[in-house]
Amino acid sequence: MKVYRDLASIEISNHTACGIGNFDGVHLGHQKLVETILECSKTKRLDSLIFTFDPHPSTIINPNNGTKLIMSNSKKQKIMESYGIDHFVLAPFTHEFSKMDYKDFVYNILIEKCRAKVIVIGFNYRFGYKGMGTAESLMHLCNQVGVETVIIPPVTYEGNIVSSTYIRKLLEKGDVKSASKLLGRPFTIEGQVIQGRGLGKRLGFPTANLSLDKDLVLPARGVYAVLVSWKDNIYKGIANLGIRPTFNGDVIAFEIHLFDFGGNLYGEKLEVSFVQMLRPETKFTSTDDLVRQVQKDMLCAREILNTI
Repeated sequence: MKVYRDLASIEISNHTACGIGNFDGVHLGHQKLVETILECSKTKRLDSLIFTFDPHPSTIINPNNGTKLIMSNSKKQKIMESYGIDHFVLAPFTHEFSKMDYKDFVYNILIEKCRAKVIVIGFNYRFGYKGMGTAESLMHLCNQVGVETVIIPPVTYEGNIVSSTYIRKLLEKGDVKSASKLLGRPFTIEGQVIQGRGLGKRLGFPTANLSLDKDLVLPARGVYAVLVSWKDNIYKGIANLGIRPTFNGDVIAFEIHLFDFGGNLYGEKLEVSFVQMLRPETKFTSTDDLVRQVQKDMLCAREILNTI
């Protein structure tokens, strides 16, 4: 897969089947769009292309209340590559770019620069200045120049339309199980193991403290059953996400305890897959009460993870 991080670097010899969107989380709806692109590219002998943005447009349009992301651009790129996409455009989204008329975006960038012969878009995706471009206006423009438009209808799961916004709401409630179903894969957080306060070790269950990306959405504060990927191995464990109120903490920390593991993880990069929330964050009256609860949490997590 060829990756383009600016518009000037785009050089494509063949015509393309092009999909546009933010693709945050690359959820079931996005996967339907990608599947359609790949089918079109195969049957029409076109290259497949994904056009998305960095940063997320909301951080430029509404900088004081930008959208927290479900996944990083690097993770999104890896997933698109695994699907077999030929070209991945990660266009810089700037104030100047945000003022571009949607017609110019379609004609000058998608059709001329990206050589689109087919453009695939979600039913509710909006683009161009003030979001004036819609799936319907895109189809109207493309019909005038002989470019095919495919509009992906809503993808639903258990009666709900699958969307990045809905998945974020599930995560913020701690419902990682439902969020993972809509993503089509476990919700994950990646981070580097950093020096912690050593509280877990003193209490009898050492933890790895992970750095957190401020741009990514976090699940509700609490304790979770998790699977942790490190050096091509998968470990079972529990994770605590919160401020550690029993110790009067005030900063969000992400701590993971791996079952049956005694190695040193400082400085290592881990990927944590959330399986199920065990309980919300709680302030205990004593460390003994906390230890007893954590022991119960570990038993519960083992039971859940042993069924996977």
